[in-house]
Formats: sequence, structure tokens, C-alpha cells
Amino acid sequence: MNKGKAAFQTLIRSVLRVPFEKKERTRIARDAVLLGEGRIGCSVNTVIYSGLLKEELAFFRAYNSALAEGILPDRASLSLTLPANGKESALKACMEAFRQAAEGEKVVISGGHTCFSGNVHVPVLTVMISGCFEGGYGTDRAPAPAPGQALLLTGFPGDAGAALLAEGRKEVLSGIFAASYLREAVSRRRFSASPEAAVLRRYGAVMHDVSEGGILGALWEFSEGYGTGFSVDLKSIPVHQETIEITEALGLNPYTLYSCGCMLAAVPDAEPVIRELHAAGIAAEVIGVIREDQKKLLLHDGEERHLDRPAPDAVLILEEFG
Repeated sequence: MNKGKAAFQTLIRSVLRVPFEKKERTRIARDAVLLGEGRIGCSVNTVIYSGLLKEELAFFRAYNSALAEGILPDRASLSLTLPANGKESALKACMEAFRQAAEGEKVVISGGHTCFSGNVHVPVLTVMISGCFEGGYGTDRAPAPAPGQALLLTGFPGDAGAALLAEGRKEVLSGIFAASYLREAVSRRRFSASPEAAVLRRYGAVMHDVSEGGILGALWEFSEGYGTGFSVDLKSIPVHQETIEITEALGLNPYTLYSCGCMLAAVPDAEPVIRELHAAGIAAEVIGVIREDQKKLLLHDGEERHLDRPAPDAVLILEEFG
């Protein structure tokens, strides 16, 4: 099997055949699970990584997925499996990073499990986020996006991945870029999508968090999960120059680079949403539109092509995630 998220058809064949509460194709794009009658929800995520920001990645991937489903997170549970040769000081540093991430979002760490294992060589960090459901969608998820709705993107895709690469490939990149340039790439990271999720929720947006696989991976998941197509102009996707240059130096694609902290959303009327997001200091752009058919079209300089199945995350290509 390839590294990274399981392929869509693999999920269909080997995961969704277990007896879920509901057998529905849209579970592919579902970012979290609603429990009971939809009043409580939870999201879970695992990060296998030993480098910079591993705790923040684990926390915010689960946190943003909960937000995308209309959940207001208030609790976190952790499961930490660490290499047996690790030191207690590393565990303390790990927990301090989780504490800071949770406190910053007013989330309480309510429990979990910690162990050291000789079977792992890098930390395996699992975070479950739970909270009350407040999406306005009843007991189920938001309705599927309708043809003609605008596709919005908040944040700058690739910022999280650029931060990881700037640290993880520092020896290579320091021979190309000044140290201050790499520090700028690290400082640009923004992992929480809480501010924009609050705005998007008020407008009835259908949301999907952008994380592993970058914006192209998120577009594929969004389209496959909801059974809808899109047309997206690549030039409308905002990417920081540092991200572009770092990925070019390493032979990677910035559009498939880790993008935790960005949110993809479909809305009926983009203008008031964009206006409110910008007024709140949140970067947001209309990048495309929902199509009537299921074609996944990318536009660039007047040319049109179909989006291929998503490749492994550009960070994974360099084996930053083990």
C-alpha cells in the first residue's frame, strides 16, 4: 500500500463494508461522527511523525475536522505511543505542546493513554476531539453542495508543510535560502481554522478541512464524498512565495503539500461570506464553482485538465512522516 491516506476505492472495498450505523458513500468526505441524535460529535486523527510541530499537527487535524462537521470542540483525549528508547523529558515536552494547543482553543484534555513501545521508531500520536453539535443541519450532515455554489478557500495552502520542510530539510535548504527566510516559512504556520469555521457555519457552508494531500487532495475528497464536480482556477489559489520556492527547491508540488489550518467550503452566495472573513482578518478567496456534472476540472492559463487521483502528500514523499 502507498503511504498516506487510504485511496478512495480502498476505503470502499475494505473499510466501508464493516457494519457502520449508516451505509453511505458520503462517509468518505465526512470529517467527524455525530453520536446519538446528533447532539454530540467527535473526530479522531493519528499523526506518525518525529519532527517539528507533531503535537500541533495531531491536535489541529482532529480539531479542524470537528469544526468542519459543525461541532463545537470542548474535550480532547490523547493516545500516545512513543519509542521505548525515548526520554521522560521528551514526553513532558510533548504534553506541554498539547497543553498549549488545547488551551489556545479553550479545549480541555480530559484523559487518554500513554505507553512506550519497542515496535515504533517515531511517535504515534492519536487525538480524539469531541463537543456539542451546532451545525443547523438537524441530526445529519450538511446537505450536499448545489451546482453553481461558490467554492471558497480560507488560509494559505502549503504553509504547514512548508514549516515542516523548512525544519526537516534544514541542512539542504540552508544552502539555498537564508536562515531568516526559512524562519519566516516556519512562522507563517496557522493551524487552527476556528475563526473561519464560525463565520462559515452561520452561512450554512458545507466545509471540509484541508490537511494531508494539500488543496488538491481536499478537492478530490470533497468531490468524491459528495458526488459533485467542480471547476477550480489554479491561479486563484493563494500560495505564499516561501512555500513555492521551498517546494521548487525540493522538487515538490505546493498544491499537494500539508495544509492544516485551511478550510474548503461551498456556499450559495460568496460575496457576504468573503466580506465578513476579510473584515475579521481571515484570508479567503473564491477558487471555483460546483458543477452540475461530476467532472473535476482545473483551469490554468486558459487550459483545462481533469484532476488526477491525489498523490501522497509532498511531505510524505520526503519521508518526513516515517
